[in-house]
Amino acid sequence: MKGYIKRQPWLVWLSTVFILVVVIGVIVSSTAWGANIMRQGRSLYYHYVPQAGTEARYVRQLVTPDMAHSRIIMWETSKATEEPVVLYKEAGASDSTIQSVPATMDTLQEDKVVRYIYRAELTQLEPNKTYEYQVGQNVITNDWHTLQTVDHRNFVALVFPDSQSADYRGWHELVETAYTKNPEATFFVNMGDLVDNGESASQWDAWFDAVEPMIANIPLAGVIGNHEYYSLDWQMKEPTAFDTFFKFAAPTAKPDSKQLGDSSRRAFYSYDYGDVHFVVLNTQFQEMNDTYREAVQAEQLAWLEADLANTKQPWKVVLMHRDPFRYPHTKAPNTVPGINEIGDMFMPTFEKYKVDLVLSAHYHMYRRRGHVENFERSATGPYYIVTGVAGDVKYANIWMDHPLDEYKSPYLDGDNYLVLRKQANSLMVEAYLADGTHFDSVILTK
Repeated sequence: MKGYIKRQPWLVWLSTVFILVVVIGVIVSSTAWGANIMRQGRSLYYHYVPQAGTEARYVRQLVTPDMAHSRIIMWETSKATEEPVVLYKEAGASDSTIQSVPATMDTLQEDKVVRYIYRAELTQLEPNKTYEYQVGQNVITNDWHTLQTVDHRNFVALVFPDSQSADYRGWHELVETAYTKNPEATFFVNMGDLVDNGESASQWDAWFDAVEPMIANIPLAGVIGNHEYYSLDWQMKEPTAFDTFFKFAAPTAKPDSKQLGDSSRRAFYSYDYGDVHFVVLNTQFQEMNDTYREAVQAEQLAWLEADLANTKQPWKVVLMHRDPFRYPHTKAPNTVPGINEIGDMFMPTFEKYKVDLVLSAHYHMYRRRGHVENFERSATGPYYIVTGVAGDVKYANIWMDHPLDEYKSPYLDGDNYLVLRKQANSLMVEAYLADGTHFDSVILTK
């Protein structure tokens, strides 16, 4: 018959084998053991054929509202990764038990640097477990990180004041000292002004380099500061880098929402650890754009009321960058010490819902005010501490006294960090210099 082309037997055989492999692959990959076999195969392939630019950088954990059952994992690459995932299992368990959670990808392009940033939320964790996890292309490597879901009332956390620097080597040494001396720490806080310029790629790289490997093994509770809103030319801009690097589980803005002002909305949130409820505020209203400033302020105040009213935890701690106290300083010695607009805005709510401890930053000094209620010294009321400085930008000898100060650090040029210790019915705050010198502590009980 004209036009008929006889198929070669080898071609028919190859097509049949190909179809059979595809069918078997689909069936096998739909089972847990099959998925593990497929993953092992991909792992072997990528081991011998590495993909340049897809190596995970700056792997990090973020706090979530329910720290006993969930965790946010983020990382970045210099080249986009297809089908990014987080793989996790209980520590020491067989690879056949690995669970896979897909990640979303966002792109950040600032300061002539392009970053591909990934985010996944693990929501099926069990309390009081130690897990191992890794990130990337759904292949198994040796890069396992630790994740713990401790759910009891005793814990240790590290609190770092403003870390903005010209040279981040000092910040690196401070972090290393704090983490080495407190290996039992279960999370850490950075109190805002993480970097000196929020658009500088090199400064963010230096910050991340300093907190590795701590940030991969214990989660961060990040507080936004005014310097996160600065552009390279020191003008106000959206805090795009901070917002993209740290996509917390915010109450009024979804991780992928793009409404004007959402980068500021995602900077206030809350989380529980043990029987302590932590509230993280965004106090940077001065830096916000006029078009959404009042809306974000009103939303945050309404959320704060509801959040504090609804928590069932007996302890309440507030983390905020701008301090609520107004201080005279050497450039404005006639300033009357008192309470500033941030204090007027938030302190009555703290008192109404019996907040126990308020930690702030911004002034680059360490001072304790004790219990303050109705803007006056009190035997009760929230306990206020401005946490000091962790970077090399110092304001030594600038700040003058405040009548509500109970203690001020004599180490005006010293970097410091705090250790928050929760034990039974007490909450202790201890202050340390970079060399480990202990210089202050306070214990709250109930």
